[in-house]
Amino acid sequence: MEDSFYERCVKRDQGAMGKLFPVLSIIALVIFAVFLNGIPILLGYNIIYFTGMVTFGLSYLLYRLIKSLNVEYQIEITNDSVEVTKITNKKKVEQLAEFSIKECEYIGAVTSDRFNDDIAKADYSLNCTSLREYDISDNVWYICLTQDKIRYNVIIDFDPEMYPIFRRYNPRGTMRYDA
Repeated sequence: MEDSFYERCVKRDQGAMGKLFPVLSIIALVIFAVFLNGIPILLGYNIIYFTGMVTFGLSYLLYRLIKSLNVEYQIEITNDSVEVTKITNKKKVEQLAEFSIKECEYIGAVTSDRFNDDIAKADYSLNCTSLREYDISDNVWYICLTQDKIRYNVIIDFDPEMYPIFRRYNPRGTMRYDA
């Protein structure tokens, strides 16, 4: 039997608000810094050391916040083992889920009849798609499973290369896909 391997990295699209937030927050920080540092000087107080430190601290916090919005999800399938990891700012790697395809109750599109029931019964859902709010389409699939008495769904962007692997290790639980 031949080994199966699939790996995909999906970058999260922040949408219009995700693109506007860094610009607007930097503009707001610059305006705040001008007032914070300028008003005491105009009033005759020489506290630029303290206000400068506050400005520097706020700038650093804003930098960290903007960098933390850069999120990618990596889905790696090796034989029947699936690993889903979240990569923040291309540095911090956090493993979200690890499971066997054989333990999955159902693998299929979010357009299937079971999707609403599975979402309602799940304790939580992992959205590992490229969009913050996933579309209800045939290009978005979900994996429903229970591990350690916790029922959850992993929602992923579907790639037709995944289907033979899903079908091979869980033929009964995988939705039929016609390319």
